[in-house]
Amino acid sequence: MQKFLFSILIYLSITVCVHSQVKIEKPTLNTNNKAFVIVVDQETYTHTQDAIKAYQKTVESDGIPTYVIYGLFNRPDDIKKELIKLHKSKQSLEGAVFIGNIPIPMVYDFSGHVTATPSDRFYDDLHLNFEYIKQDANQRNLHYYKLQESSPRDINPSFYSARIYYPTLKYDESYEAINNYLLKVAHTRRDNVLDHVVSSTNRDYYNGCTTAWKDELKVYREYFPFLVKQVNGLQQLAFKTDNSTAILNELQRKEVDLFLIRSDSSSTIQTTAAKKLDTYPLYLILDTQPAGALDSIEYTAGQYLFNSGNTIAVQANTSPAPTDINFSGLLSYGLRWGHVHNLGLTLGRHLFGDPTFHFAVKDTEKLNEKITQQEDHEYWKLLLKKDDPIYQTLALFKLSSGNTSSSEAIMPYFENSPYRTVRLQALHALSIHKDKHFTNAVSTGLGDEYELIAQQATSYARMIGDTVLIPSLTQAWLNDKSRRRVQQHIKSTFEVFDRNLVEKSLTTALHNSNRLHQDTEIESVKSQYSRPATLEGSLKQIKDRTRPKEERIRLVQLMTTYNYHPGIDGILAIINDKQEHIELRIAFVTALGTFSHSWKRETILANLQILLKSKAKKELKIEAERTINRLN
Repeated sequence: MQKFLFSILIYLSITVCVHSQVKIEKPTLNTNNKAFVIVVDQETYTHTQDAIKAYQKTVESDGIPTYVIYGLFNRPDDIKKELIKLHKSKQSLEGAVFIGNIPIPMVYDFSGHVTATPSDRFYDDLHLNFEYIKQDANQRNLHYYKLQESSPRDINPSFYSARIYYPTLKYDESYEAINNYLLKVAHTRRDNVLDHVVSSTNRDYYNGCTTAWKDELKVYREYFPFLVKQVNGLQQLAFKTDNSTAILNELQRKEVDLFLIRSDSSSTIQTTAAKKLDTYPLYLILDTQPAGALDSIEYTAGQYLFNSGNTIAVQANTSPAPTDINFSGLLSYGLRWGHVHNLGLTLGRHLFGDPTFHFAVKDTEKLNEKITQQEDHEYWKLLLKKDDPIYQTLALFKLSSGNTSSSEAIMPYFENSPYRTVRLQALHALSIHKDKHFTNAVSTGLGDEYELIAQQATSYARMIGDTVLIPSLTQAWLNDKSRRRVQQHIKSTFEVFDRNLVEKSLTTALHNSNRLHQDTEIESVKSQYSRPATLEGSLKQIKDRTRPKEERIRLVQLMTTYNYHPGIDGILAIINDKQEHIELRIAFVTALGTFSHSWKRETILANLQILLKSKAKKELKIEAERTINRLN
């Protein structure tokens, strides 16, 4: 009995100790507005408490009640359960910031990813379901998670999040850096008009296409309506491979509000770090090599954040990924940076710095309040009718992400809008419906005056694979030679169709044209398409059972990476063949998850549903369920 009581006392003491590891300070602002939460580890809190209080006061002065949660966090789940409590409360949660040594979730098995990616989607997207795997043996702050088979695959954040994380192993240095940064935020005014923008995109990003580079300047004027009318109000740096010197000069310009760097800026970052240069643009968007890889203590986004300059926040990726800046115009109207960041999220995209910061509020729609109201469909429909590209772009996104606007209702905005940004967003919105209107928009978009829409249309055409798109692709190939990037995309897109149909379309179009060297061009096309294509050959090799299993798996991954639609029936036949290796069948089921927009998507889904009802092995059914989720 005594041993039993002693055990109870030990258990209770441990329970109290664990519970006391997390402390919560409530907001000082009394309001019904959605709340913000500062999450900070115990040691960082101890060394930066006054700065955190100053930061909390600054955020609350902006009308956001702010919690502070600090303590010892052994696993990401310790933090997530507190975030869930706050989000489920009556007040709910608008956003969060993670300061200091906060556990980093390493997520794998997400939409086909086979390597772990550092991602705070574990914290901010409460729709996703994760399974804990292990803690890293060397970097104890890294925790590995697997996305459960039944979990949604689309990213739909419940609130915005950001990190204030100093990249060093020297803790004393990190405390000082974080302290200084928080005080910088507290002392920076939030009524600065977004009227100075700089863009640096090297020629490699555009595949050497000068048309695409020039086209982007026209779009920036839709994004940013309050630019000053002087030459320095909108700077687009020279179209060349290395802009390092120009980038460094612009980083020193104190009037710059927003700086977009789309290139490999490794040398620029190294120079910034080596010379300990201050950076002055308030907001930096780095669409570069993995500047946001926060699992590394040398993540480069931090080099811009923790200096004595004006920089408040940096958006960067943990792995190379194109950044969608079609919502950047909302920054002009004073939307909080966390809200804008959430509109273009991927698994590995992060915001570093204060997510509550914003430029001067220049609209009358109170978008900081409205943007969190996903269910207010009538409001977004009314906003869509306003003759403003920034409002219309946001409204299209909100209505399509809630799946509350039909493709018929969206189509006029794609066909008739004078705004490039609106037409681009309408095309993305139509892609959710995956119907005839989307296919028609892709066909029309191949000839759109905005190069990015034409380029996106070629990518969507490859993803759809419907042969009705071949004539439109042919006309773009024939008549759009000035847009080099589009031409390159069309060439690769042709590879996912039946080669005989493509050859016939190209030769017929050339024959009906008045081109000076049409005979030579026709012979060139015939010569090219008389040779077996790589993907066509891969399909034959995949069906060959005498080949090693590993080789067949590698080939099917290659084929599906490029969305080779003629190969779908062959892949399904192998999946349904009980005589094939189970590992091979599982790999092929996984590969089919890339055909989410394919014109044969329904055929794939029907086959996988039959597989789920069969007596197939459990591991094959699990992969089928995962692929069904990806396709849906």
